[in-house]
Amino acid sequence: MKVGDTCSHRVISVSIGSSLIDAVTQMYGGRVGTVIVTRSVAGQPVVAGILTDRDIVRAQLGRVADFSQLSIADTMTPNPLVVLASEDEREVLQKLRARGVRRAPVVDELGAPVGLISVDDLLQHLAGQISSLAAIVASQSVSSA
Repeated sequence: MKVGDTCSHRVISVSIGSSLIDAVTQMYGGRVGTVIVTRSVAGQPVVAGILTDRDIVRAQLGRVADFSQLSIADTMTPNPLVVLASEDEREVLQKLRARGVRRAPVVDELGAPVGLISVDDLLQHLAGQISSLAAIVASQSVSSA
């Protein structure tokens, strides 16, 4: 299955030039722990990084700075793993494992963000497949008894 079918399409993104307070406000309002940071290339948003609640805490503790003194560019994780919506889930899982990360922005062929894939999304999809297989086995066991 393609990762574009599995990922969360509820994309919350912020421009790299936005304030960190704006990003935190969007994260809080959207009840998410991760936002995609974008920059504009030829008028098209492309992924510049990701910003997690953990990144914010680490930046604040590491610099002992007020939010108003921190920028998104200094706080975000730059150059994150970015995957195409058309990539196979297995390939993406291998890439996540190789990079040692739990999530990655999903982009279309032009590089515009269309979603966010996480290990949790992949586990949930796999659990659904296993449940379907278990139902088949259970129904065959009952009919052959």
